[in-house]
Amino acid sequence: MKIQNTALGLMRTPLRIPFKTALRTVTELEEITLQIVDSEGMVGWGSVVPTPAITGDTEETIRSDLAFLLGHLRRQSVDDVWNWSNNLPAGKNVSRSALCAVDVALHDLCARRAGQPLWKWLGGETNRPLSTNMTISVDAPEVMAKRALEAVQAGFSALKIKVGLDAELDRQRVVAVRKTVGEKVTFRLDANQGWSEDEARALIPWFAEKCGPIDFIEQPVKADQIESLARLVQISPVPLVADESAMSFEQAALVIEKKAAHALSVKLIKAGGLGRARAILDLAAQHNVPCLMSCMFEVGAGFQAAAHLAAIHPAVRWVDLDSMEFLSRVPYSGGVVFNGSELRCGQEPGLGLALPLNGF
Repeated sequence: MKIQNTALGLMRTPLRIPFKTALRTVTELEEITLQIVDSEGMVGWGSVVPTPAITGDTEETIRSDLAFLLGHLRRQSVDDVWNWSNNLPAGKNVSRSALCAVDVALHDLCARRAGQPLWKWLGGETNRPLSTNMTISVDAPEVMAKRALEAVQAGFSALKIKVGLDAELDRQRVVAVRKTVGEKVTFRLDANQGWSEDEARALIPWFAEKCGPIDFIEQPVKADQIESLARLVQISPVPLVADESAMSFEQAALVIEKKAAHALSVKLIKAGGLGRARAILDLAAQHNVPCLMSCMFEVGAGFQAAAHLAAIHPAVRWVDLDSMEFLSRVPYSGGVVFNGSELRCGQEPGLGLALPLNGF
């Protein structure tokens, strides 16, 4: 497969409501878009959002790395889409964010060339619908309760509640949401590395007793505190999910080896693309470790590819792909169909979407 042309753009749209976590606040979507075209005129799409607070990859770094990767691709024939990055020049370090954008575009292109939707090209036999949670950004307890009620009224039966900015206030936040939405809604708490081990040791069983049902608690302590996570696993009455502690395949393997989490959060950007994310899911499946398929607050090709992968992989137990709910408008055409909390991948070849290239 010969890559003939490439192009970069920028997809921008304001959010309907801010997205707030213990690590960052987002008020506008800014997603770099990527188009690759083969020698027969077939198009593949990729995209990436810079998340320096999480991945360390700045917009400047990603743009520079994409320029290098696309220049490299235009000089090559891509014969093995699963291992294309192995042919990069020795000693060249490229951000996982940039690798993800190119990797998704290549997979999209291959599926389009085969005339199959990506989920089927990946080996899926059926296109199962996905049910996503709705994220409730960290805020004042009464604001979070109001947003939670709106989500439940819109049909969401699972809420991912952001905490981690203040341990004592976190109790008030979650209690306020529980009192507002009742006991039939499932909670998923995400501390985004915001607690100390001592705080997590006190909060985790308290939340399980006072605020259930809870599917899991995600990344309670700092990413590099693997031993702390392992100790918390021993006392936690609910599953603990490793997110920032398990960004790469190597980190995920270490978390599994150390028994430092009950489950893994898998994101294409932090893994370095669809191929590497699938390798993490395969590893998790081998060890009977369930996974959460999530995203880095993106809506483009990477987000769409995550849905296609989640729809066919047995390791995926939970889905956190709700970024679209925060947008003031849909900035692209085609792709995954949303109906409240339900997502369904289409039958069109590849990802079945087209992204804007303007504004770069």
